[in-house]
Amino acid sequence: MNPWKVLVVDDEEGIHGITRMIFRGYEFEQRPIELISAMSGAEARKLLSEHPDIALALLDVVMENDDEGLQLVEYIRNQLNNRDIRVILRTGHPGYAPESQVIVNYDINDYLSKAELSASRLLTSVVVALRSFRDIKNARLQATQSDRTAEPAEQRLLTIARQLNQQITPILKQSQRLQQMELNPVASDLATVLHAQHQRLHNGITMLDISDQPAKTGPVALASLMDEILLTFLPQSRRDGWLLDYRIDNTLPAQINTDQVRIRQLLITAIELAILQANSADLKVSLQPASRPGQLLLSVSLTDGQPVFSSSQWTQQLQSHLQLLCQQLQGELAEMDESGTINCQIQLL
Repeated sequence: MNPWKVLVVDDEEGIHGITRMIFRGYEFEQRPIELISAMSGAEARKLLSEHPDIALALLDVVMENDDEGLQLVEYIRNQLNNRDIRVILRTGHPGYAPESQVIVNYDINDYLSKAELSASRLLTSVVVALRSFRDIKNARLQATQSDRTAEPAEQRLLTIARQLNQQITPILKQSQRLQQMELNPVASDLATVLHAQHQRLHNGITMLDISDQPAKTGPVALASLMDEILLTFLPQSRRDGWLLDYRIDNTLPAQINTDQVRIRQLLITAIELAILQANSADLKVSLQPASRPGQLLLSVSLTDGQPVFSSSQWTQQLQSHLQLLCQQLQGELAEMDESGTINCQIQLL
C-alpha cells in the first residue's frame, strides 16, 4: 500500500526526531505514514513540488522568518493552488501568530502549541487530517468517474441521433416526392400531413445532435420558405383550431443569402416553442430588417391573449437549441417579454 506522505517543516532537529519517534510503525487504514523532513521554508517549497501527493503538512511558524510558516500556507493555497493538502501549524511562539487570528485569516486545518502538545494530541490531529484528505480525494475520484460515465452516455445519444437522422432523411424525401404526385384530394391531404409530421420529427432529432455542422449558404426565397413552414404546422393548427400566419416586411428583398438549413430549423424551433406557450391562440411570424444594418429580425408572437410560460425540459431544450441556432447564424436570441414574443436576430450574408 502507498504510504500517507506527511511533510514536517521545522528548523529544530529535535522536533523532527520526536515526530519520527511518535509515528514509527504507525499505520492509518493499513497504510504506513512516511515523514518527509524540511528544515526551512525554502526546502519545504522544493519538496512540495517534488511530492505533489503529500497529504498533510506540519508547519512551524517561526523559522528563517517570524512568519515563514504563514508564508508557506499562502504558497500552498495560492501559488500551488493546492486545496486538498491538509495543513497543521505547530508553533513554540504563539505570540507571533495568535491562534484566533491565524484560524480566521489563513486556510489551515488545525493549530497546535508545541508547549502543550502531547503525542496523543498530535496523533489525533494527524488522523483527523488524513481522514479529511482521504474524503476529499474520494469525492474527486467519484466526480471524475461520473464525468467518464456521462461522456459515453452523451456519445451514445449523439450516435443514436445521427442514426435516426440517417433513417428519417430518406423518409422525408419520399414524403416530399409524394406531394408532387397527382393524387386525389384525400390522398394529397394525407401526403401533406405526413410530410409535415416528418419535418417536425426531423427537426426534433436534429436537436439531439448539437455538433457544429458546416454552413450550407445560399439564396433563400422568403415567401417560399414561409409557405413551406406554414404547411409544416398546418395539420396541428387545423386539428387544434388555431391559425398561423406570416408577414414579410416589404423593404426586405425577395431573396436573402443565409444558411438554408439552419434558418429553416430556427423558424420551426421558434414556432414549436411559441405553440407551447400560446395555449391554442393564433400565432404570427414576422420578418423585418433588424435595427443593426445587415441583420434580419424574425419574430413569433401571439395575436391575442397572454402566453402560458412553461419550464418543462422540452421547453428548455427548445430554448437552448434556438439560442444555439442564433449563434451559428451569427446572431442572438432576445429574452422573451411578458407578451411571449420570440425575437431572433440573425446576420445576412
